[in-house]
Amino acid sequence: DRAWRRHGDGLADGLRAAAGRPSPTLAELARLDVPAGIGTCTDDPVHPTKVAAEWAGALPRGVLGETTLTALGADRESLGRATVLAFLRASKTR
Repeated sequence: DRAWRRHGDGLADGLRAAAGRPSPTLAELARLDVPAGIGTCTDDPVHPTKVAAEWAGALPRGVLGETTLTALGADRESLGRATVLAFLRASKTR
């Protein structure tokens, strides 16, 4: 049971629309002085951890939370949990 199947026929159009939008620049992220947790699956070739680490590093109060696709397959909440824990750690900064 794959989560993406629940999105139906609109998923492809949604992904195309998202791909057509620019991601924030590191300079833009550097201006966001709020706690931020960035989640990543370290073995995901489509969403590189390198980019997540750059984003977390650019955010003044950014923290990176890591899991794996293997863990995500066994526990659907693992990525959300890693991200929330990163956010909670970021919230303690200052």
